[in-house]
Amino acid sequence: MPYPRDVLAAACRVSDLIHAERYGDARRLADAFRDRPADPAHRLSLLGAALRGAVLMADAEQIDRDTTDMVRLLNRSGHRELAGALVAVLLERGPLHGLHGRAAPADPAGVGPADLADPAGSADAPGPSAPARRGRRRGQQMPPRPEMLALARGLSLTTLPGPGEIRGSEIDPRRTVARLRAALDAVPAVRAQLPGDPETQLRVGLARALELVGDRAAATTQALDALERLEQADADAGGSLPDPLRLATAARTVLARTLGTERPLQGARHALDALAALHEVDDPPLRVGLITHLLQAFMAAGAIDHASLTSGRLASLQRTVQRESLRTGPLLAVAAQRVQAERYDAAWVPLQRARRIARDHRDHRSCLEAARLAASIHERTGDHPAALHELGLLAAEARWLADDLATARPERAQLVSTELSAQALVLRRALDLGRTAMVHEAAAAIEHRARPEGGRPLLPPELLWDHRVDARVARFIAAGEACGRQEEGATLADCDRRRREALQIVDEAPAGHDARARYWAAYIDDRHAQMLADRGKRTAALRAARRARAGWEHLGRADDVARAEVLITQLDEA
Repeated sequence: MPYPRDVLAAACRVSDLIHAERYGDARRLADAFRDRPADPAHRLSLLGAALRGAVLMADAEQIDRDTTDMVRLLNRSGHRELAGALVAVLLERGPLHGLHGRAAPADPAGVGPADLADPAGSADAPGPSAPARRGRRRGQQMPPRPEMLALARGLSLTTLPGPGEIRGSEIDPRRTVARLRAALDAVPAVRAQLPGDPETQLRVGLARALELVGDRAAATTQALDALERLEQADADAGGSLPDPLRLATAARTVLARTLGTERPLQGARHALDALAALHEVDDPPLRVGLITHLLQAFMAAGAIDHASLTSGRLASLQRTVQRESLRTGPLLAVAAQRVQAERYDAAWVPLQRARRIARDHRDHRSCLEAARLAASIHERTGDHPAALHELGLLAAEARWLADDLATARPERAQLVSTELSAQALVLRRALDLGRTAMVHEAAAAIEHRARPEGGRPLLPPELLWDHRVDARVARFIAAGEACGRQEEGATLADCDRRRREALQIVDEAPAGHDARARYWAAYIDDRHAQMLADRGKRTAALRAARRARAGWEHLGRADDVARAEVLITQLDEA
């Protein structure tokens, strides 16, 4: 990469280096251009990027220095209210831990802790022993307006790293959405006191936050609005304007993710446009992430040749990412493409590598996706016992994530649905393999998750009821088959008890789901009739078969009626 020629180019490079986690190179470049003369807005971009790197490195001395320079620059350029709001917000966030409890810098021209508390730098401030005076002193800055504070809070969310990037914990995206919306609402009131227009930056940050809370439609709207504003600004300027924060790339990255499933061709176009803008950016994580989204969009669109080419390139490029935990997503995408192409042996290589990395870093989301892919491979290749094991792992990972307090509510509902669906598949596969104990374990897990007294439901009550009936019916079928195999402890009384328990849950059907309840009742009678017939209990089997036939006739299921008629005929002839 060529060496930057000015402060604005250096700000772009510092931001790219920080995103690529090359913090030492970013700090050296920021220090080289820190004191060069430049437009205040350009210097502010450089200092903001440097402050982000300092916070990520937890370097208290550099945090002090960068914050001091930013406050001084804002004061000298006439944006004192924004400087005061910046200090107030940074003190709220707590990254200025190096400032408190230390003496002011020895340099007389420096700005110490007192100057940060009073960005106007009042010359007649009282000494430490002077009594407190009421009212505002002459020359003292007025406190920032609520609108300016709201704007500063929003900008801090889009420029500085959040707690999740520093301490490994998650941030509540709903709070982020609320603060960014408040910042956008405050822009018209304080626009005249700002060194630039922050609306595009706030909209990109809001698009990211909305995506995290699961509102893909709103995220898409905000990202498109941001792109439209950037294109309009370029048109007004007669050319491409500098973009130190890579807002256009960030907006297109959001669109590549949000559109990749429902409108994959549009998602692929945005991913390609974002990649085309990275020809002067040395940022492997960003490049590999975009290619991952591009591959997923090609797969969703059914573009087999494009997906195959992209997958091969991604398998090679993911090695350029230094942090191992960032490689699980690309590896899983490559494995998914190879599964789609029915190259199962080739899919195991990236899948096992991604699974090892995910387990080493306790990445439960990647472990969940790895289990899903592994179960799919085993099902496609006919290895049903191995598929049963992977389905159990899938359900366990989904349960762990659903119970994690850091998981957002919309995502928890999806994870609970994944857990219940995986357990339902475990029921069926365990029944096919004759593993009675696993059937009862999976049924117990379903009933525990879908129980009506289990707190505020995340899924519709009719869906939870259907899963509970499914679990009870599976217990009944397993008990009957265990009797047929003469397993230890299996009795006809236990089989009949399981049947009554299943019918009891069927009777608890939610309002408006009578047809589904009739289906389950007819299905139970049908299976019961076949079990009785297999044991030579002709009279009881006939009664159950006739009840099943009546139920199927009421539902209009001709094939099931014909099957019940065959069984009745056989019993009558016997």
